[in-house]
Amino acid sequence: MALTALAADAGLAERPGLLARWREARAAQQRTNVDATVHDLSIAGQQRRYRLLDAHRGSAPAPLIVALHGGGGNGASMIARWADQARRAGVIVVAPDGIGRNDRMGTWNAGGCCGEAASRGVDDIAFVAAVIDDVARRTAVDPRRIYITGFSNGGMLTHRVAIALGNRIAAAAVVSGAMFGDEPRAVAPVPMLVIHGEHDDVVPFAGGNSPKGFVGRMQSRPFLATRRSVDAWRTTNGCTAAPVVTHSAGASVETSTGCTSGAEVRFVDRPLGEHEWPDARGADGAFDASATIWQFFAAQRR
Repeated sequence: MALTALAADAGLAERPGLLARWREARAAQQRTNVDATVHDLSIAGQQRRYRLLDAHRGSAPAPLIVALHGGGGNGASMIARWADQARRAGVIVVAPDGIGRNDRMGTWNAGGCCGEAASRGVDDIAFVAAVIDDVARRTAVDPRRIYITGFSNGGMLTHRVAIALGNRIAAAAVVSGAMFGDEPRAVAPVPMLVIHGEHDDVVPFAGGNSPKGFVGRMQSRPFLATRRSVDAWRTTNGCTAAPVVTHSAGASVETSTGCTSGAEVRFVDRPLGEHEWPDARGADGAFDASATIWQFFAAQRR
């Protein structure tokens, strides 16, 4: 589900554009992660790892972004995606590693998916909470500005972390992820941004089982349609008015504000979007996920 996982798929040989972007991303990852530090934690008797990029300036507490990679990836890939934006904004980014056969094939237990993490029933929500605590001990984190985002399988877990840790999370953003419809009631409303492409062939926009066999085999439940996931957050946050629709960078943006909880919901529908973390090289050419997410996060505090 992450580009690293797709690169292993034999079908990628027929998609040279995606392969070229994967190679570029790998090269950028190797350059960027020189600046990130690596830390280990013991969670329920198991060693877990995360990468930390502290780009904040000065002594004042800074925002923390927890960035969860897609299935088959690792934290290094998310540090690479966020490094430029983190340095521009002066924020702290932490990117944990999922569970897998090695440090490049990580997965998250998001309930209905995926891989080894789900099959073993790993408590990844507890892991994310422990990572936040550990980073707060090491750096000057503003407790009112803790955010979480994730791609694909990491986006699925982002939904669940926002539900479980809503009393700590100031806002959340999901890219090409999905809910499953069996999530528990959220402990608190959380501002939510959902970004999804209509041409996603891994986590389908319309929901159901993934047409990609290697993903479908990891699902224990079908994905909710993207709009149903968005509607679930609108219900949680008390958003009853029709959303305001605007258009930007080849995307339709639906924003629900004036919600009874005060927590807005924003949905970015990318008609040409694929299964990707979009940037200038994406299918619609101008949409930058990291910049869009940070703009959303920067306006939110708990």
